[in-house]
Amino acid sequence: MADVDLATVVALLDDEHTRSILAATSDRPLSATELSEHCEVSTSSIYRRLDRLSDADLVGERTRPRSDGHHETVYVSRLHRFEVTISDGELRWDLDRERESDDVADQLTRLWGKF
Repeated sequence: MADVDLATVVALLDDEHTRSILAATSDRPLSATELSEHCEVSTSSIYRRLDRLSDADLVGERTRPRSDGHHETVYVSRLHRFEVTISDGELRWDLDRERESDDVADQLTRLWGKF
């Protein structure tokens, strides 16, 4: 799991399209093309945001088989909860991520990606 600082998380969440990506992929896995349509931005913009979210370990990748026998990469939000509290003169923050999928296909994809 990536160590991420508060400034990085806040900067990511400050972007409307990044928030839209996280919200949409918390509901169901979506491809970059589907996210592009959902967010009404170019696919290249989606990929840039997905790269930053992936670096912060806030989005994960899965493999989705297609009816034509091929497969495509889909993205899922790993951000479960982000909380900032200020009390007793201190600012504290907490970030909860969903665990990685136990799906065998996803495990094989992660394993293959390491080679």
